[in-house]
Amino acid sequence: MPLATLHAADYNPPIYVDQAPDYVPVEVGSGWYLRGDIGYAFSHPFKHEETSSGPLDSFTDESSLFTGSIGMGYHVNDYLRVELNGGILPTDKFGEHAKLAATCDGHTLEADGFGNINSVPVSQACDLSDNASNKGYSIMANGYVDLGTYVGLTPYIGGGIGLAYNKYFRSIGARDCVETPTNSGGTGGFFCDDPAGYEGQTDSEGKFNLAYSIGAGLSYQVTKNVSVDLGYEYFSVPSAKYVAFDGGAFNIRKGIDYQTVKLGLRYDLW
Repeated sequence: MPLATLHAADYNPPIYVDQAPDYVPVEVGSGWYLRGDIGYAFSHPFKHEETSSGPLDSFTDESSLFTGSIGMGYHVNDYLRVELNGGILPTDKFGEHAKLAATCDGHTLEADGFGNINSVPVSQACDLSDNASNKGYSIMANGYVDLGTYVGLTPYIGGGIGLAYNKYFRSIGARDCVETPTNSGGTGGFFCDDPAGYEGQTDSEGKFNLAYSIGAGLSYQVTKNVSVDLGYEYFSVPSAKYVAFDGGAFNIRKGIDYQTVKLGLRYDLW
């Protein structure tokens, strides 16, 4: 009996340990994506009526109505996305030119018969032109609502608010003074005097202004991480100034807006 009691006192109950939960790695890039797009402004304020007051007059226009932007976005949930984008806006450069419609002052070199070459004031006909340019850039915070996926296509609507930097330049009455080299004897030729004065009357302004946009489109998921979308965007900068060609006058107007069709690419970072 004493021996049986001693063995009972030495018994230790089993120890139960709970199994540790499985390790689940955290995806740092989950929800983020990169994006880029190009667009074409089919509606814009840079519409010019080419006029001609004579057979030697001409109008040139070097506008580019393409837009582009790059940025980063985040999937808040299955339906809401937010983005921050930077882009370029359509540019416009135009001018009206009249050949031999102005006079440029200069000088020529002449020999006096005693072996000396003197500078003699002269003038010659030159081209007259009025020129202008408009350009802009944007930084926008956008939000989009995905409206569900149907047969692989996801329609969305959205809009944004941000800043646009717009700059215009205007030159009225510029003269094109062309110099001519001297002959083999070191005389003749034509040299412009005060060429800086041939720029005409110029003015320009560059300024940041409040901008907003609204739009809609369709996206299609090509692979797990890549999606393409085709969309429409209305972009407005109500306080921006630009130069407009109004029947021969280079006037300053206020308020720029575009309607653009855009093709975009998104790459999800998960």
